[in-house]
Amino acid sequence: MTTRKRSEYALACLLAGALCCSCVTTTTSAALPPPREHWVPGYVFGLWGKAELDMRDDCPVTGADSVRIGVTWSTVLVSLVTVGIYTPREVRVQCRAK
Repeated sequence: MTTRKRSEYALACLLAGALCCSCVTTTTSAALPPPREHWVPGYVFGLWGKAELDMRDDCPVTGADSVRIGVTWSTVLVSLVTVGIYTPREVRVQCRAK
């Protein structure tokens, strides 16, 4: 194989690879409603306290798709300002698409 044919072959492979990479389908969550956010109280660095949330209040028709419980920058800031006495957690409820 000559140098010219080798470079043409390499260029064709490169273009074919670029074409395959550009044909990827992605799914978007545009149909999903925005998640609902709640703060759940906790005290003494999160060791004490409990809360109950009814997911039917947030998603009465479709039900909940996912529930995430965790800390955010705002909950960490509140915990630092109160020196750990009040330590909230954020609950994000994502409803299913209709």
